[in-house]
Amino acid sequence: MVDNPRTRRRFVWLTGTAAMAGLAGCSGNGGDDGGSNGGGDAGDTETQAPTATDSGDGLPEEYVTATSIGGNERNPERLSSKEAVSYQEEPKEGQQCSNCRFYIEDKNGDGLGACSIVKGTIAPEAYCVSYVEHEA
Repeated sequence: MVDNPRTRRRFVWLTGTAAMAGLAGCSGNGGDDGGSNGGGDAGDTETQAPTATDSGDGLPEEYVTATSIGGNERNPERLSSKEAVSYQEEPKEGQQCSNCRFYIEDKNGDGLGACSIVKGTIAPEAYCVSYVEHEA
């Protein structure tokens, strides 16, 4: 049997292309939305745009596209889950959300804020691995 290098290259190229196509399909809806599989299976319902009173992650309207203390605008379609950023309720080595450039201060008096890059409510004394110190 003759082992043709051209055929081998084509096989490797096709395998790599198929792998990349498979990985691209895994990216699905662009983030972890807490759904059952996070992908784009035919049984999934389409992600709905946030309404005027809910950002899609349980936040009031004031936070939907609010701007953080560092000037970053919140985009509800490009948020990370708390799990993905290792969110924790307590500060770490003096680093906490209230002095992070991505933090959005409390807008409704409940003592909690939001984040321009993380889903859900954010405690001012919390911390995550996306922390970047805000320099006034």
